[in-house]
Amino acid sequence: MQMWVFIKKHNIAVQLLVLIITLSSLSVYNLVTQRELLLQQMELDSQDVIQSITSSLQRFQDIKSTMSVEKLVRDISLGLEIFEFRYLDQEGIVRNSMFHDEIGKKFTRESFLKALAQPHMMDKFYFDERDYVPVMAITYPVKVEDRQLGIIDLSVDISEYNYVAGQQPEFALTRRQVDIRNLLRAITGSIHNSVEIFETVEINAFLSAYVSATRNIRQISIVSANGTILASSDFHSIGKTVDARLDGATSTELIESGGELIYRIITPNTQFVSDNGSLLLMLDAAPYAANERRLIYTAIGTSALTILFAAFIAYSIYTFNLTQARMENIRLEGMVRERTREIEILSKTDALTGLWNRGHLEEHLEAEFARAKRYDNELTVLMLDLDHFKHINDTYGHLAGDEVLREAAKRVRKTLRESDFVGRYGGEEIMVILPETGLLNAQVVGEKLRKVIAEATVEFDGNEIPITTSIGISAFHPRFDKAQKIIEAADEALYQSKANGRNRVTVIDPGASVRAESYAI
Repeated sequence: MQMWVFIKKHNIAVQLLVLIITLSSLSVYNLVTQRELLLQQMELDSQDVIQSITSSLQRFQDIKSTMSVEKLVRDISLGLEIFEFRYLDQEGIVRNSMFHDEIGKKFTRESFLKALAQPHMMDKFYFDERDYVPVMAITYPVKVEDRQLGIIDLSVDISEYNYVAGQQPEFALTRRQVDIRNLLRAITGSIHNSVEIFETVEINAFLSAYVSATRNIRQISIVSANGTILASSDFHSIGKTVDARLDGATSTELIESGGELIYRIITPNTQFVSDNGSLLLMLDAAPYAANERRLIYTAIGTSALTILFAAFIAYSIYTFNLTQARMENIRLEGMVRERTREIEILSKTDALTGLWNRGHLEEHLEAEFARAKRYDNELTVLMLDLDHFKHINDTYGHLAGDEVLREAAKRVRKTLRESDFVGRYGGEEIMVILPETGLLNAQVVGEKLRKVIAEATVEFDGNEIPITTSIGISAFHPRFDKAQKIIEAADEALYQSKANGRNRVTVIDPGASVRAESYAI
Protein backbone atom coordinates (compact mmCIF):
# COMPACT_ATOMS: atom_id res chain seq x y z
CA MET A 1 0.00 0.00 0.00
CA GLN A 2 2.70 2.45 0.92
CA MET A 3 4.51 1.65 -2.33
CA TRP A 4 1.42 2.35 -4.36
CA VAL A 5 0.90 5.61 -2.51
CA PHE A 6 4.51 6.56 -3.25
CA ILE A 7 4.03 5.83 -6.93
CA LYS A 8 0.88 7.90 -7.16
CA LYS A 9 2.56 10.74 -5.28
CA HIS A 10 5.63 10.72 -7.48
CA ASN A 11 3.93 9.57 -10.67
CA ILE A 12 5.85 11.84 -13.06
CA ALA A 13 9.21 11.13 -11.50
CA VAL A 14 8.58 7.41 -11.52
CA GLN A 15 7.50 7.43 -15.15
CA LEU A 16 10.58 9.44 -16.03
CA LEU A 17 12.73 7.00 -14.11
CA VAL A 18 11.07 4.04 -15.81
CA LEU A 19 11.55 5.72 -19.17
CA ILE A 20 15.18 6.38 -18.39
CA ILE A 21 15.69 2.80 -17.22
CA THR A 22 13.84 1.44 -20.25
CA LEU A 23 15.73 3.60 -22.72
CA SER A 24 18.97 2.87 -20.93
CA SER A 25 18.23 -0.84 -21.02
CA LEU A 26 17.40 -0.65 -24.70
CA SER A 27 20.56 1.33 -25.32
CA VAL A 28 22.62 -1.15 -23.34
CA TYR A 29 20.96 -4.07 -25.10
CA ASN A 30 21.56 -2.40 -28.45
CA LEU A 31 25.18 -1.71 -27.51
CA VAL A 32 25.76 -5.30 -26.32
CA THR A 33 24.03 -6.71 -29.39
CA GLN A 34 26.02 -4.55 -31.78
CA ARG A 35 29.23 -5.38 -29.92
CA GLU A 36 28.55 -9.11 -30.23
CA LEU A 37 27.67 -8.75 -33.91
CA LEU A 38 30.80 -6.70 -34.55
CA LEU A 39 32.96 -9.20 -32.70
CA GLN A 40 31.46 -12.03 -34.74
CA GLN A 41 32.04 -10.11 -37.96
CA MET A 42 35.59 -9.24 -36.92
CA GLU A 43 36.24 -12.89 -36.15
CA LEU A 44 34.94 -13.96 -39.57
CA ASP A 45 36.92 -11.23 -41.31
CA SER A 46 40.03 -12.10 -39.33
CA GLN A 47 39.91 -15.69 -40.55
CA ASP A 48 39.96 -14.48 -44.14
CA VAL A 49 42.85 -12.11 -43.31
CA ILE A 50 44.78 -14.89 -41.58
CA GLN A 51 44.32 -17.18 -44.57
CA SER A 52 45.45 -14.42 -46.93
CA ILE A 53 48.51 -13.59 -44.82
CA THR A 54 49.47 -17.26 -44.44
CA SER A 55 49.20 -17.78 -48.20
CA SER A 56 51.27 -14.64 -48.82
CA LEU A 57 53.96 -15.77 -46.36
CA GLN A 58 54.13 -19.18 -48.02
CA ARG A 59 54.36 -17.54 -51.43
CA PHE A 60 57.11 -15.27 -50.10
CA GLN A 61 59.10 -18.29 -48.96
CA ASP A 62 58.54 -20.06 -52.29
CA ILE A 63 59.71 -17.03 -54.29
CA LYS A 64 62.73 -16.45 -52.08
CA SER A 65 63.72 -20.11 -52.24
CA THR A 66 63.87 -19.90 -56.04
CA MET A 67 66.59 -17.24 -55.75
CA SER A 68 69.24 -19.55 -54.27
CA VAL A 69 72.63 -19.60 -55.94
CA GLU A 70 72.62 -23.39 -56.31
CA LYS A 71 69.28 -23.43 -58.13
CA LEU A 72 70.48 -20.64 -60.43
CA VAL A 73 73.63 -22.56 -61.38
CA ARG A 74 71.62 -25.76 -61.79
CA ASP A 75 69.19 -24.08 -64.20
CA ILE A 76 72.02 -22.57 -66.23
CA SER A 77 74.04 -25.80 -66.36
CA LEU A 78 71.18 -27.80 -67.88
CA GLY A 79 71.40 -25.83 -71.09
CA LEU A 80 75.19 -26.08 -71.63
CA GLU A 81 76.60 -28.31 -74.35
CA ILE A 82 79.62 -29.39 -72.33
CA PHE A 83 81.35 -32.60 -71.31
CA GLU A 84 81.31 -32.02 -67.54
CA PHE A 85 79.87 -29.28 -65.32
CA ARG A 86 79.82 -29.09 -61.53
CA TYR A 87 79.48 -26.38 -58.90
CA LEU A 88 81.49 -26.76 -55.67
CA ASP A 89 81.86 -24.85 -52.43
CA GLN A 90 85.21 -23.48 -51.26
CA GLU A 91 86.04 -26.79 -49.53
CA GLY A 92 85.66 -28.75 -52.76
CA ILE A 93 82.29 -30.32 -51.90
CA VAL A 94 80.08 -30.80 -54.98
CA ARG A 95 76.86 -28.82 -54.51
CA ASN A 96 75.50 -29.26 -58.04
CA SER A 97 76.58 -31.49 -60.90
CA MET A 98 75.49 -33.05 -64.16
CA PHE A 99 76.13 -36.33 -62.34
CA HIS A 100 73.71 -36.56 -59.41
CA ASP A 101 75.57 -39.35 -57.62
CA GLU A 102 78.54 -37.05 -56.85
CA ILE A 103 76.48 -34.25 -55.25
CA GLY A 104 77.45 -33.80 -51.60
CA LYS A 105 80.78 -35.60 -52.06
CA LYS A 106 84.26 -34.13 -52.10
CA PHE A 107 85.69 -33.71 -55.61
CA THR A 108 89.13 -35.37 -55.60
CA ARG A 109 90.22 -35.28 -59.24
CA GLU A 110 93.97 -34.64 -59.27
CA SER A 111 93.87 -31.85 -61.85
CA PHE A 112 91.17 -30.01 -59.85
CA LEU A 113 93.05 -30.36 -56.54
CA LYS A 114 96.17 -29.05 -58.25
CA ALA A 115 94.32 -25.99 -59.51
CA LEU A 116 92.73 -25.49 -56.08
CA ALA A 117 96.12 -25.63 -54.37
CA GLN A 118 97.74 -23.20 -56.80
CA PRO A 119 95.76 -19.94 -57.05
CA HIS A 120 97.57 -18.90 -60.23
CA MET A 121 96.03 -21.90 -62.03
CA MET A 122 92.50 -20.71 -61.21
CA ASP A 123 90.71 -19.17 -64.19
CA LYS A 124 93.22 -20.82 -66.58
CA PHE A 125 92.38 -23.39 -69.26
CA TYR A 126 94.28 -26.67 -69.06
CA PHE A 127 94.09 -29.90 -71.03
CA ASP A 128 93.21 -33.19 -69.39
CA GLU A 129 91.85 -36.67 -70.13
CA ARG A 130 88.59 -37.66 -68.47
CA ASP A 131 86.96 -41.04 -69.02
CA TYR A 132 89.49 -41.63 -71.85
CA VAL A 133 88.29 -38.49 -73.62
CA PRO A 134 90.62 -35.51 -74.23
CA VAL A 135 89.06 -32.40 -72.73
CA MET A 136 89.83 -28.72 -72.23
CA ALA A 137 88.98 -27.80 -68.62
CA ILE A 138 88.90 -24.72 -66.41
CA THR A 139 88.57 -24.20 -62.66
CA TYR A 140 86.66 -20.90 -62.36
CA PRO A 141 86.10 -19.05 -59.04
CA VAL A 142 82.60 -17.58 -58.52
CA LYS A 143 83.00 -14.33 -56.60
CA VAL A 144 80.80 -11.45 -55.49
CA GLU A 145 83.08 -8.46 -54.82
CA ASP A 146 85.79 -9.84 -52.47
CA ARG A 147 83.69 -12.78 -51.27
CA GLN A 148 84.09 -16.17 -52.98
CA LEU A 149 80.83 -18.11 -53.20
CA GLY A 150 82.10 -21.25 -54.84
CA ILE A 151 83.97 -22.82 -57.75
CA ILE A 152 82.84 -23.99 -61.19
CA ASP A 153 84.63 -27.01 -62.72
CA LEU A 154 83.88 -27.14 -66.46
CA SER A 155 85.32 -29.30 -69.24
CA VAL A 156 84.70 -29.47 -72.98
CA ASP A 157 85.30 -32.41 -75.31
CA ILE A 158 88.10 -31.42 -77.74
CA SER A 159 88.60 -34.73 -79.51
CA GLU A 160 87.24 -33.16 -82.71
CA TYR A 161 90.00 -30.53 -82.68
CA ASN A 162 92.89 -33.06 -82.94
CA TYR A 163 94.72 -31.14 -80.25
CA VAL A 164 98.34 -32.19 -79.56
CA ALA A 165 99.90 -31.34 -76.18
CA GLY A 166 102.63 -28.73 -76.38
CA GLN A 167 101.44 -27.24 -79.66
CA GLN A 168 99.62 -23.97 -80.29
CA PRO A 169 95.82 -24.48 -79.94
CA GLU A 170 93.86 -24.34 -83.16
CA PHE A 171 92.06 -21.14 -84.03
CA ALA A 172 88.59 -22.68 -83.44
CA LEU A 173 89.76 -24.00 -80.06
CA THR A 174 91.04 -20.58 -79.05
CA ARG A 175 87.75 -19.02 -80.02
CA ARG A 176 85.94 -21.69 -78.01
CA GLN A 177 88.01 -20.65 -74.98
CA VAL A 178 86.90 -17.05 -75.39
CA ASP A 179 83.25 -18.10 -75.73
CA ILE A 180 83.45 -20.30 -72.64
CA ARG A 181 85.10 -17.51 -70.65
CA ASN A 182 82.35 -15.10 -71.70
CA LEU A 183 79.74 -17.67 -70.64
CA LEU A 184 81.42 -18.07 -67.24
CA ARG A 185 81.43 -14.32 -66.78
CA ALA A 186 77.71 -14.25 -67.62
CA ILE A 187 77.04 -16.98 -65.05
CA THR A 188 79.01 -15.02 -62.42
CA GLY A 189 77.05 -11.85 -63.27
CA SER A 190 73.74 -13.70 -62.93
CA ILE A 191 74.86 -15.16 -59.61
CA HIS A 192 75.89 -11.68 -58.42
CA ASN A 193 72.42 -10.28 -59.26
CA SER A 194 70.61 -13.22 -57.64
CA VAL A 195 72.73 -13.01 -54.48
CA GLU A 196 72.10 -9.27 -54.29
CA ILE A 197 68.32 -9.90 -54.50
CA PHE A 198 68.53 -12.89 -52.12
CA GLU A 199 70.38 -10.88 -49.44
CA THR A 200 68.28 -7.72 -49.87
CA VAL A 201 64.78 -9.18 -49.60
CA GLU A 202 63.92 -10.14 -46.00
CA ILE A 203 60.78 -11.12 -44.10
CA ASN A 204 60.46 -7.99 -41.93
CA ALA A 205 60.39 -5.69 -44.95
CA PHE A 206 57.84 -8.02 -46.59
CA LEU A 207 55.55 -7.88 -43.54
CA SER A 208 55.92 -4.10 -43.30
CA ALA A 209 55.00 -3.70 -46.97
CA TYR A 210 52.00 -5.99 -46.50
CA VAL A 211 50.74 -3.89 -43.56
CA SER A 212 51.33 -0.64 -45.47
CA ALA A 213 49.16 -1.93 -48.30
CA THR A 214 46.14 -2.47 -46.02
CA ARG A 215 43.96 -0.14 -43.96
CA ASN A 216 42.87 -2.20 -40.99
CA ILE A 217 45.95 -4.31 -40.18
CA ARG A 218 48.22 -2.68 -37.61
CA GLN A 219 50.82 -5.38 -37.11
CA ILE A 220 51.77 -8.87 -38.29
CA SER A 221 54.31 -10.81 -36.24
CA ILE A 222 55.73 -14.32 -36.28
CA VAL A 223 56.15 -15.71 -32.75
CA SER A 224 58.27 -18.64 -31.61
CA ALA A 225 57.08 -21.39 -29.28
CA ASN A 226 58.45 -19.54 -26.22
CA GLY A 227 56.64 -16.30 -27.11
CA THR A 228 59.57 -14.41 -28.68
CA ILE A 229 58.74 -12.29 -31.73
CA LEU A 230 61.01 -13.59 -34.53
CA ALA A 231 59.83 -11.27 -37.30
CA SER A 232 57.38 -8.38 -37.45
CA SER A 233 56.09 -5.53 -39.57
CA ASP A 234 56.95 -3.35 -36.54
CA PHE A 235 60.76 -3.51 -36.42
CA HIS A 236 60.79 -2.31 -32.78
CA SER A 237 58.84 -5.40 -31.67
CA ILE A 238 61.41 -7.92 -32.91
CA GLY A 239 62.98 -9.80 -29.99
CA LYS A 240 60.28 -8.82 -27.51
CA THR A 241 58.02 -11.32 -25.74
CA VAL A 242 54.29 -11.59 -26.37
CA ASP A 243 52.23 -10.91 -23.20
CA ALA A 244 49.72 -13.68 -23.86
CA ARG A 245 49.36 -17.41 -23.33
CA LEU A 246 50.44 -19.61 -26.21
CA ASP A 247 48.68 -22.93 -25.80
CA GLY A 248 48.49 -23.94 -29.50
CA ALA A 249 44.87 -22.83 -29.90
CA THR A 250 43.52 -19.72 -31.61
CA SER A 251 42.84 -16.91 -29.13
CA THR A 252 41.25 -13.48 -29.66
CA GLU A 253 40.95 -10.47 -27.40
CA LEU A 254 40.50 -6.71 -27.39
CA ILE A 255 43.47 -4.81 -25.98
CA GLU A 256 44.62 -1.23 -25.68
CA SER A 257 47.84 -0.54 -27.54
CA GLY A 258 49.32 2.88 -28.18
CA GLY A 259 46.06 4.58 -27.33
CA GLU A 260 44.13 2.45 -29.81
CA LEU A 261 41.69 -0.38 -29.35
CA ILE A 262 43.20 -3.41 -31.06
CA TYR A 263 41.67 -6.77 -31.89
CA ARG A 264 44.53 -9.22 -31.31
CA ILE A 265 44.53 -12.73 -32.77
CA ILE A 266 47.08 -15.42 -31.98
CA THR A 267 46.76 -18.51 -34.12
CA PRO A 268 49.04 -21.54 -34.77
CA ASN A 269 51.05 -21.24 -37.97
CA THR A 270 52.83 -24.46 -38.89
CA GLN A 271 53.43 -23.41 -42.50
CA PHE A 272 56.01 -20.76 -41.72
CA VAL A 273 57.54 -21.33 -38.28
CA SER A 274 58.61 -24.37 -36.36
CA ASP A 275 56.32 -26.54 -34.25
CA ASN A 276 54.18 -24.64 -31.73
CA GLY A 277 54.96 -21.36 -33.47
CA SER A 278 52.22 -18.77 -33.87
CA LEU A 279 51.08 -15.93 -36.07
CA LEU A 280 50.23 -12.71 -34.20
CA LEU A 281 47.78 -10.41 -35.99
CA MET A 282 46.68 -7.03 -34.68
CA LEU A 283 43.63 -5.48 -36.38
CA ASP A 284 42.30 -1.99 -35.96
CA ALA A 285 39.23 -2.14 -33.67
CA ALA A 286 38.42 1.57 -33.93
CA PRO A 287 35.11 0.86 -35.78
CA TYR A 288 34.06 -1.36 -32.88
CA ALA A 289 34.86 1.37 -30.34
CA ALA A 290 32.96 3.92 -32.39
CA ASN A 291 29.92 1.65 -32.58
CA GLU A 292 30.07 0.97 -28.82
CA ARG A 293 29.77 4.66 -28.04
CA ARG A 294 27.43 5.56 -30.91
CA LEU A 295 24.22 5.59 -28.80
CA ILE A 296 25.72 8.16 -26.39
CA TYR A 297 28.02 10.16 -28.60
CA THR A 298 26.32 10.05 -32.01
CA ALA A 299 27.15 13.61 -32.98
CA ILE A 300 30.71 13.42 -31.63
CA GLY A 301 31.26 10.06 -33.29
CA THR A 302 29.97 11.33 -36.64
CA SER A 303 32.20 14.40 -36.47
CA ALA A 304 35.20 12.30 -35.50
CA LEU A 305 34.60 9.84 -38.34
CA THR A 306 34.18 12.74 -40.77
CA ILE A 307 37.48 14.24 -39.64
CA LEU A 308 39.21 10.84 -39.85
CA PHE A 309 37.75 10.23 -43.31
CA ALA A 310 38.85 13.68 -44.51
CA ALA A 311 42.32 13.04 -43.09
CA PHE A 312 42.44 9.66 -44.82
CA ILE A 313 41.42 11.21 -48.14
CA ALA A 314 43.98 14.00 -47.70
CA TYR A 315 46.65 11.45 -46.82
CA SER A 316 45.72 9.31 -49.83
CA ILE A 317 45.88 12.32 -52.16
CA TYR A 318 49.20 13.36 -50.62
CA THR A 319 50.59 9.83 -51.01
CA PHE A 320 49.34 9.62 -54.60
CA ASN A 321 50.88 12.99 -55.54
CA LEU A 322 54.11 12.04 -53.79
CA THR A 323 54.23 8.76 -55.72
CA GLN A 324 53.53 10.53 -59.00
CA ALA A 325 56.26 13.08 -58.30
CA ARG A 326 58.70 10.28 -57.42
CA MET A 327 57.86 8.38 -60.61
CA GLU A 328 58.33 11.54 -62.67
CA ASN A 329 61.70 12.15 -61.02
CA ILE A 330 62.71 8.57 -61.79
CA ARG A 331 61.63 9.02 -65.42
CA LEU A 332 63.57 12.28 -65.77
CA GLU A 333 66.64 10.78 -64.13
CA GLY A 334 66.42 7.84 -66.53
CA MET A 335 66.25 10.24 -69.49
CA VAL A 336 69.29 12.13 -68.16
CA ARG A 337 71.24 8.89 -67.73
CA GLU A 338 70.28 7.72 -71.21
CA ARG A 339 71.23 11.07 -72.73
CA THR A 340 74.52 11.05 -70.82
CA ARG A 341 75.23 7.57 -72.15
CA GLU A 342 74.42 8.68 -75.71
CA ILE A 343 76.73 11.69 -75.35
CA GLU A 344 79.47 9.46 -73.95
CA ILE A 345 79.10 7.02 -76.87
CA LEU A 346 79.12 9.90 -79.37
CA SER A 347 82.32 11.24 -77.80
CA LYS A 348 83.96 7.84 -78.39
CA THR A 349 82.55 7.15 -81.86
CA ASP A 350 83.75 8.17 -85.29
CA ALA A 351 80.91 10.11 -86.94
CA LEU A 352 81.61 8.89 -90.49
CA THR A 353 82.04 5.13 -90.00
CA GLY A 354 80.23 4.53 -86.71
CA LEU A 355 83.36 2.77 -85.40
CA TRP A 356 85.19 3.74 -82.21
CA ASN A 357 87.40 6.79 -82.63
CA ARG A 358 91.16 6.92 -82.17
CA GLY A 359 91.06 8.19 -78.59
CA HIS A 360 88.84 5.37 -77.42
CA LEU A 361 90.90 2.85 -79.41
CA GLU A 362 94.09 3.89 -77.66
CA GLU A 363 92.34 3.88 -74.27
CA HIS A 364 91.04 0.34 -74.86
CA LEU A 365 94.42 -0.86 -76.13
CA GLU A 366 96.10 0.51 -73.00
CA ALA A 367 93.70 -1.51 -70.85
CA GLU A 368 94.21 -4.72 -72.89
CA PHE A 369 97.98 -4.13 -72.87
CA ALA A 370 98.00 -3.84 -69.07
CA ARG A 371 95.89 -7.01 -68.78
CA ALA A 372 98.17 -8.93 -71.17
CA LYS A 373 101.28 -7.78 -69.33
CA ARG A 374 99.87 -8.70 -65.93
CA TYR A 375 98.37 -12.09 -66.81
CA ASP A 376 100.67 -12.98 -69.73
CA ASN A 377 97.70 -13.10 -72.12
CA GLU A 378 97.99 -12.99 -75.90
CA LEU A 379 97.07 -9.75 -77.66
CA THR A 380 97.30 -8.83 -81.37
CA VAL A 381 96.65 -5.65 -83.32
CA LEU A 382 95.70 -5.38 -87.02
CA MET A 383 96.20 -2.15 -88.96
CA LEU A 384 94.14 -1.90 -92.18
CA ASP A 385 94.74 0.77 -94.81
CA LEU A 386 92.55 1.05 -97.92
CA ASP A 387 94.65 0.85 -101.08
CA HIS A 388 94.77 3.84 -103.49
CA PHE A 389 92.29 5.79 -101.36
CA LYS A 390 93.60 9.12 -102.63
CA HIS A 391 92.99 7.93 -106.19
CA ILE A 392 89.37 7.09 -105.25
CA ASN A 393 88.87 10.60 -103.85
CA ASP A 394 90.49 12.24 -106.88
CA THR A 395 88.57 10.10 -109.38
CA TYR A 396 85.10 9.79 -107.82
CA GLY A 397 85.05 12.62 -105.30
CA HIS A 398 85.29 12.85 -101.52
CA LEU A 399 81.69 11.77 -101.05
CA ALA A 400 82.55 8.54 -102.83
CA GLY A 401 85.58 8.17 -100.58
CA ASP A 402 83.35 8.57 -97.54
CA GLU A 403 81.00 5.87 -98.85
CA VAL A 404 83.95 3.52 -99.45
CA LEU A 405 85.13 4.08 -95.88
CA ARG A 406 81.65 3.43 -94.48
CA GLU A 407 81.22 0.23 -96.51
CA ALA A 408 84.69 -1.05 -95.55
CA ALA A 409 83.97 -0.38 -91.87
CA LYS A 410 80.64 -2.24 -92.16
CA ARG A 411 82.33 -5.30 -93.73
CA VAL A 412 85.03 -5.37 -91.06
CA ARG A 413 82.53 -5.08 -88.21
CA LYS A 414 80.34 -7.92 -89.60
CA THR A 415 83.36 -10.23 -89.91
CA LEU A 416 84.69 -9.85 -86.36
CA ARG A 417 83.50 -11.35 -83.07
CA GLU A 418 81.65 -9.32 -80.47
CA SER A 419 84.67 -9.57 -78.14
CA ASP A 420 86.96 -7.97 -80.77
CA PHE A 421 87.44 -4.20 -80.79
CA VAL A 422 87.52 -2.17 -84.02
CA GLY A 423 87.81 1.56 -84.70
CA ARG A 424 88.94 4.19 -87.15
CA TYR A 425 92.54 5.07 -86.32
CA GLY A 426 92.79 7.98 -88.76
CA GLY A 427 92.15 8.83 -92.42
CA GLU A 428 91.51 5.55 -94.20
CA GLU A 429 93.19 3.46 -91.48
CA ILE A 430 91.19 0.99 -89.36
CA MET A 431 92.60 -0.68 -86.24
CA VAL A 432 91.40 -4.07 -84.94
CA ILE A 433 92.31 -5.26 -81.42
CA LEU A 434 92.05 -9.03 -80.80
CA PRO A 435 92.28 -9.89 -77.07
CA GLU A 436 93.58 -13.35 -76.11
CA THR A 437 94.49 -14.10 -79.75
CA GLY A 438 97.91 -15.16 -81.03
CA LEU A 439 99.62 -14.25 -84.31
CA LEU A 440 98.60 -17.41 -86.17
CA ASN A 441 94.92 -16.89 -85.45
CA ALA A 442 95.24 -13.15 -86.08
CA GLN A 443 96.68 -13.91 -89.54
CA VAL A 444 93.61 -16.04 -90.30
CA VAL A 445 91.37 -13.15 -89.24
CA GLY A 446 93.43 -10.69 -91.30
CA GLU A 447 93.17 -12.81 -94.42
CA LYS A 448 89.42 -13.13 -93.90
CA LEU A 449 89.12 -9.33 -93.60
CA ARG A 450 91.22 -8.81 -96.73
CA LYS A 451 88.96 -11.13 -98.74
CA VAL A 452 85.73 -9.65 -97.37
CA ILE A 453 86.76 -6.12 -98.31
CA ALA A 454 87.92 -7.08 -101.79
CA GLU A 455 85.09 -9.46 -102.69
CA ALA A 456 82.67 -6.78 -103.93
CA THR A 457 82.84 -3.29 -105.35
CA VAL A 458 81.21 -0.26 -103.75
CA GLU A 459 78.32 1.31 -105.67
CA PHE A 460 78.17 5.12 -105.63
CA ASP A 461 76.41 7.50 -108.00
CA GLY A 462 76.24 4.83 -110.73
CA ASN A 463 79.90 3.88 -110.39
CA GLU A 464 81.31 0.47 -109.36
CA ILE A 465 84.36 1.28 -107.23
CA PRO A 466 86.75 -1.65 -106.61
CA ILE A 467 88.46 -1.61 -103.18
CA THR A 468 91.25 -3.58 -101.56
CA THR A 469 93.17 -3.22 -98.33
CA SER A 470 96.67 -3.79 -97.05
CA ILE A 471 96.97 -5.24 -93.55
CA GLY A 472 99.77 -5.27 -91.00
CA ILE A 473 99.69 -7.48 -87.91
CA SER A 474 101.79 -7.50 -84.75
CA ALA A 475 101.38 -8.76 -81.21
CA PHE A 476 102.15 -8.02 -77.59
CA HIS A 477 105.64 -8.96 -76.39
CA PRO A 478 106.80 -8.93 -72.74
CA ARG A 479 109.69 -6.61 -73.63
CA PHE A 480 107.27 -3.89 -74.77
CA ASP A 481 107.05 -1.14 -72.15
CA LYS A 482 103.95 0.53 -73.61
CA ALA A 483 101.04 -0.25 -75.90
CA GLN A 484 102.30 2.13 -78.60
CA LYS A 485 105.02 -0.41 -79.42
CA ILE A 486 102.41 -2.84 -80.74
CA ILE A 487 100.93 -0.13 -82.97
CA GLU A 488 104.39 0.78 -84.29
CA ALA A 489 105.11 -2.88 -85.10
CA ALA A 490 101.74 -3.25 -86.84
CA ASP A 491 102.40 -0.03 -88.79
CA GLU A 492 105.74 -1.46 -89.90
CA ALA A 493 104.00 -4.64 -91.08
CA LEU A 494 101.42 -2.46 -92.90
CA TYR A 495 104.23 -0.59 -94.62
CA GLN A 496 105.66 -3.93 -95.80
CA SER A 497 102.25 -4.88 -97.25
CA LYS A 498 102.11 -1.57 -99.13
CA ALA A 499 105.70 -1.88 -100.33
CA ASN A 500 105.17 -5.43 -101.58
CA GLY A 501 102.28 -4.58 -103.86
CA ARG A 502 99.26 -3.95 -101.57
CA ASN A 503 96.16 -6.15 -101.08
CA ARG A 504 97.99 -8.51 -98.77
CA VAL A 505 98.59 -9.38 -95.11
CA THR A 506 101.98 -9.06 -93.42
CA VAL A 507 102.68 -10.40 -89.94
CA ILE A 508 105.59 -9.28 -87.76
CA ASP A 509 106.45 -11.38 -84.70
CA PRO A 510 108.17 -9.00 -82.23
CA GLY A 511 109.78 -11.96 -80.48
CA ALA A 512 111.24 -13.75 -83.51
CA SER A 513 111.32 -10.97 -86.14
CA VAL A 514 109.49 -13.29 -88.54
CA ARG A 515 107.49 -11.85 -91.44
CA ALA A 516 104.82 -13.85 -93.22
CA GLU A 517 102.72 -12.62 -96.14
CA SER A 518 99.35 -13.73 -97.47
CA TYR A 519 98.87 -12.73 -101.10
CA ALA A 520 95.64 -12.01 -102.87
CA ILE A 521 94.38 -14.78 -105.15
